[in-house]
Amino acid sequence: MQSYEKETESKLMNNTINLISKTAYLKFEQCKKAFYFYKKHPYLRDKISVDKQLTFKRGHQVGDFAQSLFPGGIDVSKKAKNSTEGLELTKTLIENKTPVIYEATFSFNDALIMVDILCLENGHYTAYEVKSSFKISDIYLKDACLQYYVLKNALPNFDDLFLVTLNQDYIFENEINPKLLFKKRSVKKESEKNLPYFENQLFEAQLVLEQNKIPNISIGKHCFKPYQCDYFNNCWKDTINEDSIFNLPLLDKEKLFEWYNSGILSINQVGEEQDSKEIIYKIKAAYFENKPIVNKEKIASFLSTIELPIIALDMEMWGPAIPKINGTKPFEQLPYLVCFFDGKNHSSVFIDYKSDERKLYADKLIESTSNYKSILVYDGTMEKMVINNLIKLFPELKTDLEAIKNKFKDVFDVFLEFSYYHPLFKTNFSLKTVSNVLLENINYSKITSGLEAMAYFDRFRNEENLVEKEIIKQELIDYCQTDTLATYQLVDFLLSCI
Repeated sequence: MQSYEKETESKLMNNTINLISKTAYLKFEQCKKAFYFYKKHPYLRDKISVDKQLTFKRGHQVGDFAQSLFPGGIDVSKKAKNSTEGLELTKTLIENKTPVIYEATFSFNDALIMVDILCLENGHYTAYEVKSSFKISDIYLKDACLQYYVLKNALPNFDDLFLVTLNQDYIFENEINPKLLFKKRSVKKESEKNLPYFENQLFEAQLVLEQNKIPNISIGKHCFKPYQCDYFNNCWKDTINEDSIFNLPLLDKEKLFEWYNSGILSINQVGEEQDSKEIIYKIKAAYFENKPIVNKEKIASFLSTIELPIIALDMEMWGPAIPKINGTKPFEQLPYLVCFFDGKNHSSVFIDYKSDERKLYADKLIESTSNYKSILVYDGTMEKMVINNLIKLFPELKTDLEAIKNKFKDVFDVFLEFSYYHPLFKTNFSLKTVSNVLLENINYSKITSGLEAMAYFDRFRNEENLVEKEIIKQELIDYCQTDTLATYQLVDFLLSCI
């Protein structure tokens, strides 16, 4: 086994551009072409969505907080400007027997890793990899096993690596207890079994780079697993045209790729021998006639269930990974905003959450909906979950809260059941997509998703400037009210169809 010092000196003598980071390696596992693009043509990468950026940010926040499990460490990432400096600084810290190192940087067999937390105790090193999740997924395990492989070969006296996840049973009371907030699980057993696997995979990855040629890999299910590839648009640009079979709803990727690989590329090629679902042929006709599917009977049946007076409702949730309100758990979904539209006027209930104010939210929700016989929602799954959680918390309000849920009329069902389908929906039935196609005056504010709204609410709670705080609050209300307006107007649109 080559010592850490010799391996590091060797890498410092060469340019680290050919080193394979953990991120690069995981792309290799998913698709060799994606790996090659990442290393050789990074400019081809798709623009990172706001939701993905927020997910990364949340992961960094949880990782930073996990450092409190082992306080007082030196953070290599804050002192080193690049991988070369990171390797060199880590080497120095190891030589000085630094007890705790954050983002310790190691390299072995052309693999480059940064360890979230590295601890020296009784002459042995233990590593900790932090994930902002409750469960250990296959990709998390593979990630950790790669790190174990590098550390075992590069770090003298390395003992074990633990995956650190959030504890879903932890309840916050006054002050966070890091030792109870997190759970740890050793990956030593899985890693030891897979050492030869990583040896071989890294060899194969270097071969891909040395060949200096884009791997000839067709699109497939791997484009989506474990995540949608960062180079999706580059590889799919000649596939997703207006009449691509991948614009067909209802069909799983297994079926679509079976067709694609057999030469069925366009909706026009789909016949009885491909699929027996009657609705597929109706969708096919809708595409080529450029006309929507309109089942007036089913639409009328849905509309007949709506009783006057009516109001449209939408809720927004806040679920911090690290709980901030007494009595709550990591990622527990707390409703902080509900907006209403009755066809003329908007109204809302906004909760600051200076403390646990869910009882106030429940009381206001009951009060605001009591005079209405029907409550319009669009995909009311989340709203039903909120009400069910409030019932568990406040059983004395069960009757009133159940009554709200029973008044729900979910406009989403009309589109999900293809009572109305427009070819421009393609495979997306979200409120934003449907309203963008069917309605003329629906314009969303700066906020474009529930996850982004959650980040805005975090900003609201942390903002000290009262003027800025009020601006953020209004942006959140505007976003939520737009959803209620769209939901209400979709019912008006459906009325015009019968």
